[in-house]
Amino acid sequence: MSGQLTEFDVINGSFTLLFVLISIIVGVRILLKYFSLRRKDLITVGLTWIFLSSGWWGAGFSFLSYVLFGILLDQVIYLFISNAFVAIALICWMYSFANFVYGEAKGKKIFGIFFIICLAYEIVLISLFIINPKILGTFYGVFYYQGNILILVFQIFAILLALITGIIFSRKSMQSEDKKLRLKGKFLLIAFISFTIGAIIDATLATDPVTLIIARLILASSAIEYYLGFLLPDKLAQKIIK
Repeated sequence: MSGQLTEFDVINGSFTLLFVLISIIVGVRILLKYFSLRRKDLITVGLTWIFLSSGWWGAGFSFLSYVLFGILLDQVIYLFISNAFVAIALICWMYSFANFVYGEAKGKKIFGIFFIICLAYEIVLISLFIINPKILGTFYGVFYYQGNILILVFQIFAILLALITGIIFSRKSMQSEDKKLRLKGKFLLIAFISFTIGAIIDATLATDPVTLIIARLILASSAIEYYLGFLLPDKLAQKIIK
């Protein structure tokens, strides 16, 4: 892809990159907490949000490439990084969700079901990339493409699964007698709802700069809320609880 960017392209690329960078920072910070807290769940929780934002990596990194080097990402690379890691995000999240909500024994069975679904999708997706990557999506403009039916269905599946399991996960936390844990559950609930609303607006209504900015800011806020849902600082928790 090459060419001059319009004002809308710049706004689109800028706010997409903002969301992607915030998400990666949030995910990495959660990951790094594993080394001090020694909680294995923080590894999959951190990877979940990093890869959950991968649907926007194509636009975000393409814009970054244009700003730094004056070139846009190749369409094949754009399509690959925008789709290849969503299934991995679901695998990481379902592992965390199943173990936390249902325990290790039952959690393994539930996780196994979704692991097979995600693995099957990933195999089909990579196979299509090898055969002919351009059949996976059609580009409309610089930073927007429409995926084929396979990608569209899986994206809807991923958003709904994240929302439903996120609500269940959050409610379990909010049932705790620990005030801080209940507060963290509320932040998680807000995070998953924000992400769903932002993703829906982004996919269906973000055709003008104002709506686009609103959608990306909601997505960015969901990343921060997700972080607070797992690593809420004690001082902030005390202030909010009071």
